[in-house]
Amino acid sequence: MSGPRFGTDGWRGIIARDFTFARVAEVTRAILSYLDEQGLAEQGLVVGYDRRFQSRAFAREVADTGAARGFDVWLTDQFLPSPAISWAVRDKHAAAGIIVTASHNPPQYSGLKLKEQFGGSARPAVTARIEGLLRRPAATPVARPQGQIRLFDGLSAYRRHLAQCFAPATLRRARQKVAIDVMHGAAAGILAPLLTDLGFCALELRGDENPAFDGHAPNPSAEHLGLLGGLIQRGEATLGLAVDGDGDRLAAIDETGAYCGPQVLFPLLLRYLVEGRGGRGRVVKSVSTTHLIDRICRAHDLPLSETAIGFKHACQAILDDDVLMAGEESGAPGIPRHLPDRDAQLAALLLLEALGAAGSTLSALREDLQARFGPLHYRQSSLRLPVMHCADMHRRIAALSPQRLCGREVLATNRSDGVKWLLAGDAWLLLRVSGTEPLARLYAEAPEAALAEELLACGEKLLGEPSDS
Repeated sequence: MSGPRFGTDGWRGIIARDFTFARVAEVTRAILSYLDEQGLAEQGLVVGYDRRFQSRAFAREVADTGAARGFDVWLTDQFLPSPAISWAVRDKHAAAGIIVTASHNPPQYSGLKLKEQFGGSARPAVTARIEGLLRRPAATPVARPQGQIRLFDGLSAYRRHLAQCFAPATLRRARQKVAIDVMHGAAAGILAPLLTDLGFCALELRGDENPAFDGHAPNPSAEHLGLLGGLIQRGEATLGLAVDGDGDRLAAIDETGAYCGPQVLFPLLLRYLVEGRGGRGRVVKSVSTTHLIDRICRAHDLPLSETAIGFKHACQAILDDDVLMAGEESGAPGIPRHLPDRDAQLAALLLLEALGAAGSTLSALREDLQARFGPLHYRQSSLRLPVMHCADMHRRIAALSPQRLCGREVLATNRSDGVKWLLAGDAWLLLRVSGTEPLARLYAEAPEAALAEELLACGEKLLGEPSDS
């Protein structure tokens, strides 16, 4: 059992093996020591939890640890999605927020996500400092009276925040039969009632508590959304939305039954913010995100930054500049002027607003996006690794330096996160090791679908093993 490490977003581990009550208290104390160093202790701590096994009990351990160190703690009175905790940190001017969640990971995992004072994911320098504190002998804590633990209704404040983020009249023009798969996660009971109040026929799927998540990860990838796709195919809904276990990932199923993941939704939403709402500002994307974003930015003369994977990298860019939108290949994008964090609920409402403004369907918006800024075809796959081989795979990927891929010259190489090789025509291949699971990730994009598939196959050959997905 290795020591706690923060990955792309928080610390995660297998329950009862890596993620234990003792480890939770240990990591919490390190976070509190960091907040003490920053002089933030008097501002208190927000604590929340998702619907995973024992999440509420683990959250109570965090709260008790905080109170024992003299921190006043706001503990949510029910499960909440991660962006609701981010909003609560801002709303209460708290020092930080900790939510017990493993996001989209398989059911056997739990974890802690740390939200900084500004309401976004903890930045790399912060998590590095916390990891440093974990490796050192525990320092004598600052002497304070016992802190208070107060239960609070975080859901109502978050709902009020969401209601201020969209244009109701425009969104109502998209009224239709919408099915929302919350995958037994912490986003249950949020979108469906809000859309019903706006005149939609909204049906929530898998809103009941099930810590086993039907035996698979609560990740809105295409293979997990058969129930939602079936409703669309039978004509029982004209749009499907799916949200992950902690409410920061969004996918959609259009009226034809086609899956729309973040590589479709991020550019669609960016285009609407710019062309529909007149938004301006820097755009931030991860190294694994579609180059449709690059093309939209060039067309509208928007500054663009590319970061390593993990929204924590985007958060630093958000604090440094006026950012219009930030996103990555796996999560819902963040709209910093509303919340400097990924928020699937906000992204879903903005998508519906875009549909209302266009008076169109999601499939038509997709086709128009490709006609205007494409063609680009995005593909990805994964290779499962024994945990002990992750470091070896890191080294293997770092050592790769091909001059040609699929018979095409490598024009440039980006090593900000794994290795990304750039080819002509916005074609590219990225290989990296996941920061949250024992997986090697492969990503490719090209103007022709066949070339994107060929690049993935080339990546698998470079790694020396076939993909399992």
